[in-house]
Amino acid sequence: MTTIQPHSLTGHMGSGFTTYRIGGPLDEIYKPNSFEEACANLQEIRSRIQLEHHVLTILGWGGNTIIASAGIRGITLITRKMDWVENLGNNRFQFGAGVHLAKSAKVAQDTSLTGGEYMIGIPGTIGGAIRMNAGALKQETAEIVREATIFNMETGGIETWDHERLGFHYRKSAIQPDQHIVLQAVLEFTSGDPTDIAQRMDGSVQFRKTHHPTEPNGGSVFKNPDVSEFKDPESKMSAGQLLDKLGARTWEEGGVRVCPIHANFIINDRQGTSTDILRLMTRMKRAAFDAYGVCLHPENLFIGDATEEEKDLWAELKGV
Repeated sequence: MTTIQPHSLTGHMGSGFTTYRIGGPLDEIYKPNSFEEACANLQEIRSRIQLEHHVLTILGWGGNTIIASAGIRGITLITRKMDWVENLGNNRFQFGAGVHLAKSAKVAQDTSLTGGEYMIGIPGTIGGAIRMNAGALKQETAEIVREATIFNMETGGIETWDHERLGFHYRKSAIQPDQHIVLQAVLEFTSGDPTDIAQRMDGSVQFRKTHHPTEPNGGSVFKNPDVSEFKDPESKMSAGQLLDKLGARTWEEGGVRVCPIHANFIINDRQGTSTDILRLMTRMKRAAFDAYGVCLHPENLFIGDATEEEKDLWAELKGV
């Protein structure tokens, strides 16, 4: 058996690893393309963290991630080449953590399986979708995940987590990004009619074309508020509807602006910065609270070498 020698790369920009197209230099990256290489990389990274006190950041396709314009210090693991697929039979597939969600949806469709149609337009990976329980069109990743293989940064062990241990809730799971790294996962679909599946896939694509922006963006900025946030449960609105009522579609900050067709998206079409996004998000959050008493929680994640202003803005956005 050939011993894998982990090696890191330099000279990469964060803007190439996020759909916002914002982000400064990444100090050092590892980019494994197999299960064995990922495990070897993570063992080395774990040792280096213990000895050199590095910080580890995980990036897939960066579909909901704001990377600091100053970049990311320490080590970044890029998972997008961890894109293996194995048909396990009985409507189950094992996907590497870096498999793009559109690819997983197509794999299911090609074998006349339903349950993955919602993933066709989400710009993310299997690993990220599991960690945040990504969803769309009234479906969630939790509905089809049966187990995940996890690298435990604390122990250095490789663990199998079943559905219960993954602890899925709305837009979150029990996975802690700095402790648990998703390596691969087993998803189970349901046999379906090929024509119906194709129609749902096309419907999902068309919905996104008409309701979501095509400019660089990070997906939904805020999670939909819980009904308990509203004084009158009958007045419950999605984050997009709430922001729309506030007139947010015309708001802008620096090089970014609220999407004119969906108020819960921010688009970067004028070379914006991470500070621009955080300032605009903070304005949106404050306005929602002032008008409706509703506290919006970010669905976007902010990572990297933050300025003092960015630290303060992100703390306010998270409610810290």
